[in-house]
Amino acid sequence: MMAIWKSWYRGNVNDFHYYNRKMADGTTKKCERLTMNMPKKICEDISKLEWSEKVQIKLDKKKNTERLLEVLDSKENNFMTNFPAFLERVFALGTGVTVEYKKNDKTLIDYIDGDIVIPYMYTNSYINGLITVSRFTKGTETNKKYFTHITYHEFKDGKYTKLNELYKSSTDNTLGREIDFNSEFPDVIEFESYETDTPHFQVWKPLIANNFDTDSPMGLSILANHIDKFKAIDTKYDSFNREFVTGKKRVLVDRTTVKKKAESDAEGNINYVSYFDTDDEVYVAISGMENQPVKEIDFTLRYEEHINSINADLNYLSAGVGLGQNFYNFEGQGVKTATEVVSENSDTYRTKKHHEIMVNDCLYDLVKAICYLENIPYKSINIVFDDSIIEDENALIKRGLELYQNKVISLEKFMQKYLHYEDSEIQEEIARIESENKLVQPEGLDFFGMSENKEKSETTPNE
Repeated sequence: MMAIWKSWYRGNVNDFHYYNRKMADGTTKKCERLTMNMPKKICEDISKLEWSEKVQIKLDKKKNTERLLEVLDSKENNFMTNFPAFLERVFALGTGVTVEYKKNDKTLIDYIDGDIVIPYMYTNSYINGLITVSRFTKGTETNKKYFTHITYHEFKDGKYTKLNELYKSSTDNTLGREIDFNSEFPDVIEFESYETDTPHFQVWKPLIANNFDTDSPMGLSILANHIDKFKAIDTKYDSFNREFVTGKKRVLVDRTTVKKKAESDAEGNINYVSYFDTDDEVYVAISGMENQPVKEIDFTLRYEEHINSINADLNYLSAGVGLGQNFYNFEGQGVKTATEVVSENSDTYRTKKHHEIMVNDCLYDLVKAICYLENIPYKSINIVFDDSIIEDENALIKRGLELYQNKVISLEKFMQKYLHYEDSEIQEEIARIESENKLVQPEGLDFFGMSENKEKSETTPNE
């Protein structure tokens, strides 16, 4: 099934987008159906709901957070670029795996698609033993060798083990014989085993039940139950574009009128002249119109009917994947995504928060694994997701500041909830700000401009 989901995500399904059409003369013509590629669009949009550059990952100490971010944002890991693309493919394929390991004293992250993952040990839907498979080739076309890299990951009884195997074959469809792993990967440890409270791999799955295989621990693509909707949309979109081809204006003329006629010039030379532009597609030459005037045929395009039908299917689709009604709109040139602020009781918001549980859990374990490999100490890991789609961040801070100034919440609560400070950072930051503002701040005001003795200032008469 994952191969089917992948083909729809790719936007090129062999048994649907390529088909044979029987023509009027009885011949068969190979045709290609146009696509709006809504599977790709949906995975993009749900991924953007879950992840943006505004998401914050913080440890309890600032210097430790900086070390963590150095690993994530290294040239090799490039987390802020690779992770959104990986998360998009997780929603498309139903499963993805991240693996953390050391190579040349650097902590690296592998982003692995679910179609090369095989679970072999699991409890319910929790996978604690899996195999990843990758292939590469070497040599020329006449002497090509095929290599298969198999890695076993297992987490059991507080111990994480990792075993690498390498196989070599002279043909593409066989595994071949096992060879020395380090002969091709000299900088990677072949076997590792150490005690840890979290595995150094995470299995990412959309938070929806797998109704295709209820016994499988693998995840379900968000596209899986909507293939018929994709077919309906692409059928109508292809018809919409063909409407402008088959429904274009035509002028019927007699076949004899498009033939070149012999005419002589002043010098008696014979020239063959055509009074019709043979490259003009508007003219259609037929027989049987002798001595009849040209006939114009101007078809009425079913423009609005197509657009309304496509929009109806888009609403049906967006509601089905949890994005709610009117999330997409087709205007004849392409699909536009709703940009208005999403309310907290909308289907879109609930879908975002639902999948956010999975993203938070896997990301938390990924950070723990990196901290283990890099010996980064921490007491807490705080992941703050971006809710600016619900309400602008500046508006939230303004609201929190008003609550603090009106003494509805404490300064500590304001800094924690609206500025996302860790508990261990709050007092340190308050002390630093107060110290910096002592020399320039008027007496009786705090660093937010509030009077420290509001009642007294209000009762003091003006001079």
